[in-house]
Amino acid sequence: MSPETEGLHITASNRFTLDMIEKQIGQDLRSALRDQTGNPSANVRFSVRTDGRQSPTSTAAKATPGRQAGSPKVESLIAGSAPSRTPVRNKLPACPTIEGFLVGQPNKLAFAAVKSLLESPGGSPPVFVHGTCGVGKTHLLRAAAQRYRQMVPGSKVRYITGEAFTNSFVQSIRTRTVDAFEKKFHGLDVLCLDDVHLVAGKESTQNELLQIFNTLSLSGAKVILASDAPPSEIARLNTGLASRFNGGVVARIDTPDRALGLRIARQICLVRGMSIDDAGIGAILDRTGVGGVGRRASVREIEGAIVQVQAVARLLDQNPNGAPTLTSIHRALELRTGSSGHQRSMGPIPIETISRVVTEHLGVSRQDLGGRGRHRTVVLARELIVHLCRDLTTHSFPEIAHAIGRPNHSTVITAAKRIKGRIENLELCVAMGPESGVTVKGLADELTERVRMTHSQRGQGG
Repeated sequence: MSPETEGLHITASNRFTLDMIEKQIGQDLRSALRDQTGNPSANVRFSVRTDGRQSPTSTAAKATPGRQAGSPKVESLIAGSAPSRTPVRNKLPACPTIEGFLVGQPNKLAFAAVKSLLESPGGSPPVFVHGTCGVGKTHLLRAAAQRYRQMVPGSKVRYITGEAFTNSFVQSIRTRTVDAFEKKFHGLDVLCLDDVHLVAGKESTQNELLQIFNTLSLSGAKVILASDAPPSEIARLNTGLASRFNGGVVARIDTPDRALGLRIARQICLVRGMSIDDAGIGAILDRTGVGGVGRRASVREIEGAIVQVQAVARLLDQNPNGAPTLTSIHRALELRTGSSGHQRSMGPIPIETISRVVTEHLGVSRQDLGGRGRHRTVVLARELIVHLCRDLTTHSFPEIAHAIGRPNHSTVITAAKRIKGRIENLELCVAMGPESGVTVKGLADELTERVRMTHSQRGQGG
């Protein structure tokens, strides 16, 4: 194989999957591939599959001794599932179940409240669960909807997000089909409304939701809601909605402690067809910071670390039986976090930290950031915050938009695309002064290091 062709080719049936793979582990795969092949030019290519067949064989796999082209091991790495000799069919993931929701000290109140609501006869006050990103709120709501359908065949159950509710309602206004929109919620037995904080600040949408909420309450329907904050802390939330949300059980879901983290890690390994001993799982939890003092690692971070271990171990082929060694686990985690692992050990970086570092550096006020001003420095600040949030956190576009006070997430998506192009084209940062010579990429890199340093000092009590 020539150095020009040495590399790894990953394909998927759609661009969304490829973007997720590239964002989460793309750089780590490149580093591991170059270490394994000894070729600094070896690279990972991503492309959309158009013929509906399995992914083509990686050229890196051909170079690995003892491996055959098109082996199930490489195919399962691309598919992100356990090794299999049968073709992988593209399908939506199965709905999470109540049995699959692991209960521990951090989430037992929320779980008990939801379970009690589902099993109670007749109508009951709503249950409102809240917690940071990636702690299992969506799992719990989707599993609750699934469970009630099983308990009461023929019942009318609806799961919807705050974003989808808003978009659907706005569309019904534009098309003059509000009556049809409202009928979708009439006669429901259970409504599970996820990310309800995303309706905040949208007056008409909130009024419509309040009307639907009141109608469902009078009919005895069960309502379960989830948000990233309790009702009292959701900015620009209609007082009527806040009162209704507080009228039932409000339960927080915390990030996993060590005991729950161990069970979650073992379950993720089981689902992914991995065999990792307790020492290996302990290393993963140590690096992600589960159970440490002042650390706030989410379920999503634990899963991300395990996916990293699985991908790198398979690529390096260090253990033919599929069980990564402790050495390969540490190597994979170093690729993910850096040798010291400071960023991950301190838990996820809050959007607030990113926003504060960027606005202070550019001299932009928080009021300007959330306002309608289009001054180039303010626009640059918004773009940089969005870019750093997408690069340093796992937050979605709607969550980022909500955190920085933008009216909808479409503006955030536009900002992300715009600054990505400016970074790739090495554009000069005009907002910093025409004579500064600073590029947008250089400024983004500098602010990235400042955010990491600020977060690290905060975690150390500095």
